Amino acid sequence: MKYILPLLLLLLLASLSQAQEFVVLSQHCYGGTYIEAPSKIQIKPGGGYYVFGNTGSNDGDVGFNHGQSDYWLFETDANGQIVWEKTYGGSRAEGSISFLRTPDKGFLLYGYTFSRDGDVSCNHEGESADLWLVRTDSLGNMLWSRCYGGTHQEFGGKIIHDHEEGHFIFAATTGSVDGDITHNNGTYDLWVVKLDPEGNIVWQHAYGGAMQDQANSISLTSDGGYVVGGNIYNVQGGDLHCREGLPWNTFVAWMLKLDYRGEIEWQQCYGGDKEETMWEVIQTPDGGYAFVGLTSSGNGDANCYHGIPGVTGYFDTWIVKTNETGRIEWQRCLGGTGFDDPQFIRLLDDGTYLVGGYSDSKDFELSCSPSVNGASIGALYRVSANGELLWSKCYGSRYGATIRNVEVISPNHYVLAAQARSNHDGVNCNIHGFYDIWLVEIMDTTVSIQEQRPGAATAGLLLYPNPATTTTWLQLPERTAQSPMQLQLISPRGGVVYEATAGGRFHQLSTAHLPAGLYLVRLWDGEKWLVQKLVKE
Repeated sequence: MKYILPLLLLLLLASLSQAQEFVVLSQHCYGGTYIEAPSKIQIKPGGGYYVFGNTGSNDGDVGFNHGQSDYWLFETDANGQIVWEKTYGGSRAEGSISFLRTPDKGFLLYGYTFSRDGDVSCNHEGESADLWLVRTDSLGNMLWSRCYGGTHQEFGGKIIHDHEEGHFIFAATTGSVDGDITHNNGTYDLWVVKLDPEGNIVWQHAYGGAMQDQANSISLTSDGGYVVGGNIYNVQGGDLHCREGLPWNTFVAWMLKLDYRGEIEWQQCYGGDKEETMWEVIQTPDGGYAFVGLTSSGNGDANCYHGIPGVTGYFDTWIVKTNETGRIEWQRCLGGTGFDDPQFIRLLDDGTYLVGGYSDSKDFELSCSPSVNGASIGALYRVSANGELLWSKCYGSRYGATIRNVEVISPNHYVLAAQARSNHDGVNCNIHGFYDIWLVEIMDTTVSIQEQRPGAATAGLLLYPNPATTTTWLQLPERTAQSPMQLQLISPRGGVVYEATAGGRFHQLSTAHLPAGLYLVRLWDGEKWLVQKLVKE
C-alpha cells in the first residue's frame, strides 16, 4: 500500500524545503594575524582535508613565514584540527595557485615566486616572478623545487595531470622570450608546458598575438589532447584568428583546442563590443565544452549582461556551453549590477553545473540576506544542463567573504574553500586576523515527499519514526555495526546539537527538546560521512 502523508505534514515539508534548503554541516577557520587565502582543497579518504593556499602570518596556525607571503600547505583531521602544516618561500612574495597529489601520496605545489632565497634557489634573473613548482613527500617535506620562466613576468594558469602517466602539464602566462621560453608572439603569451615526473620540460608552446594575452585554464580532452582557456587583447596577428566584429582594443575570451603535441587544432573567440574573459574551461560528456568567465557587453556573443555595458569596474559571471568545435549552444549571465567574479565551474554527476566566486551585487540573481550582504560575499550558483538558473546562494558576513574553490562530494554536498574577514553572521568560527582561510561544508537538505516514506534510507541509514516528535531510532548499516562510530545531529543553523559514539546496530535519539525543523543525522563510518535527513515536528 502506498504511504500517504497527511496534508498538514505535506505543508510542513513544503515550507521546510523552501525556507531551509542548505545546512552548514561544519566550518573551520585557519590563519594568523595577517592575510591567508585558499587555492585548493582535497578531502582525505579518512576524513579531514588537505589545504593549499597563501599566508602572510607568522603566528596563530602558521608556524613560520619566510617573508612577505608564503605557500602554505596543511592537513586536518576529521574534526578540522590541523595535523601538520608547512610553509615554503623566500623573503619576497609567493603566490599559490593549485596542487596535485603524486603517486607516492606526496604533493606537487604550483604557483609563482618573486624570491631568490630561502626555499627558492632557481628564479631567473630580473625582478619579475617565475612559476614555481615544489615537490613534497606525504608530510609536506620538500623534496625538490623548480622554476619556469625567463627574465620577465610569468604567472597564473593551472596545472593538471597529463594523459601520459606520471607527467604533468600547465598553462600559464609569459612575458619573456628567454630562459625556458623559446618563442613569444608579443607582450604576453599563453604558455603551455608539459613536464616529466621530475619536473623537466618535455615540450612547450607559446600562443598569442602582438599584445597582452593570458592563460587561465587547461583541461584534458577525450581525444588525448587539451583545451586551453584565456583572454586576448588584440584579435589579429600571431596565432589569433577571430571572427570579424570583435573589438581590437579590449579583452576577448579565447578557447584553444590542442592536439597531444600542443599543436593548435582549432580556436574560437567570444565577446561583444566591451570586455570578456575566460577563467575556466572543461569538456562535457557530449564532446562539447563549458566555460565560465566575465562579461561586460550586452551584445555579440554576450547579450545577457545585467549592468550598463562598458561601465568600468562592473562585470557579470558568464557561463557558456559550446558544441565540439566551440560554437555557442547557450549562455547565461549570473549576478547583478555590481562586480561578479567567478572562480570555478564544475560539472556535477546529474549534468548540472556548479559555479562559484564572489560578488558585490545586491540584485537580480543574487539577492542576499542583509546579514551577509557585505562589500563582497561568496556567491554560489547551480545551473541546469540547458542553462537555466536553479538557485543562487550567498555565504559570508557583512564584512565580506570570497569563495575561491570547491570540493564536490555529490551533486548536493560540497566543501567550499573560502576567505573570510569576520566571525559574524554566516561565519561561525574563530577568525585569527585580517583574513582567514574559511572551509565550509554544506549540503542541500531540500525535503521531498519520497524521502519521508517509511523504510527510506540514505547511504544505508534508517531513521524511524521520521518525522519525529519525542524520539527517533537510528538503524546502522550491517557492514559497520561491529565498530563504534562518531554520530552527530546537525541543527537547521548548522550547529552540532548532539554528538555520541554509536555502537551496535541501533541508537536512540531524543528529540523532545528540539525545536521543529529540518535536521541532519550523520555518521562517520571510517571512510566518509553517511547522512540522513530528519524532520522534527
